[in-house]
Amino acid sequence: MRLFKQTKVIDERIVNLKNKIYAEVFIIVTIICSLSSIVKYFFLDKGIEDIATELIILIFSSAYYTYRSMQLGIFSAEVEIHDATSKWPRRKKNLVGSIIGGVVIALIFGINSAVRYGDNLGQSIEYFFMVTFVSLMIYLPFLIITLVIGHDTLYKKSDDVVNKMMINSDSGDENEEH
Repeated sequence: MRLFKQTKVIDERIVNLKNKIYAEVFIIVTIICSLSSIVKYFFLDKGIEDIATELIILIFSSAYYTYRSMQLGIFSAEVEIHDATSKWPRRKKNLVGSIIGGVVIALIFGINSAVRYGDNLGQSIEYFFMVTFVSLMIYLPFLIITLVIGHDTLYKKSDDVVNKMMINSDSGDENEEH
């Protein structure tokens, strides 16, 4: 008796295309939030409280994607596919990216401080080097720890999830045979 129960036909092609559209929307939203926060903070002299919404969207959406990909075991598979097809492994890219990112952040903060707070050329140069050096000491280790060690931790947890899935599927096959 199937009066209320309906079978749902799923076309994988449509599902894959919808997922591709969702991924494109995510990228567009990320770009818009990033540009909005950069323009507001650096060009319109707004404070952190004025870009809080954009930061929340960027941080939580990235964290959620990372968490779900690790939880589903996709993260380790993505890394392995990337490493097999790329000249540089993901770990090395993360290390270089964190160093470049730390230097860029430090230079931006140094230039910003020199331009905004320096009264004369000597003071501007002093502020530039002082803020750049301090920013390097703060952001470089933070980015290295976050990107490199975070990557290794996520990879291990994702790989553990895949191994548990494989063990469960193997034990399920054995139970079916007996």
